Amino acid sequence: MNTTPIKAILFDLDGIVIVGRKRFFSERLAEEHNIPMESVLEFFQNDLKPCSMGEADLKEKLAPYLAKWNWQGSTEDLLEYWFSSESTKDVEVLAIVKQLRDKGVKCYVATRQEKYRLQYLLDVVGLKDHFDGIFCTCNIGHDKSEPAFFEHALAELGLKPEEVLFFDDLQKNVDTANGLGSKAHFYDNISVLKQQTESILN
Repeated sequence: MNTTPIKAILFDLDGIVIVGRKRFFSERLAEEHNIPMESVLEFFQNDLKPCSMGEADLKEKLAPYLAKWNWQGSTEDLLEYWFSSESTKDVEVLAIVKQLRDKGVKCYVATRQEKYRLQYLLDVVGLKDHFDGIFCTCNIGHDKSEPAFFEHALAELGLKPEEVLFFDDLQKNVDTANGLGSKAHFYDNISVLKQQTESILN
């Protein structure tokens, strides 16, 4: 039986730490502002990913769409409308994170984000106060479905894969981390987190 102690835990953000999304923001934007869905999807399907990989600036990519969408405010107004609508913290998850950190286990965010929303979540939502650090696609340049993302994180942490737990709500990301030897788990509700951290907390 492998009894290698867990020294760090990586948490996906959306769907685990940030919750409450009942539908995609793209759907809300189209509906609430009477924008054709195909125009909204043009941005979200084509322009957002390079921003999330650190290859483009979200504000610059959004700018051409403001007139097309007949958006009456500024780019900053649109970002505030977007980011604030997806900023609800799961307090139960964060309580477990605090218990883990109190036990000496380092807890990190592992997320696919572009830089402006990342900063919003860290500073405005206050996630920087709950975690020891962050690994983000916009800084690393690789998606979480790519081994290079986790290889970067492991190198930064100075840990072996088996010393790291990872929770994500996308199976392909879980598979990638498991393929490198980490203990990754598909997260569909908090019971997964409770079960996998029980031996650490008790």
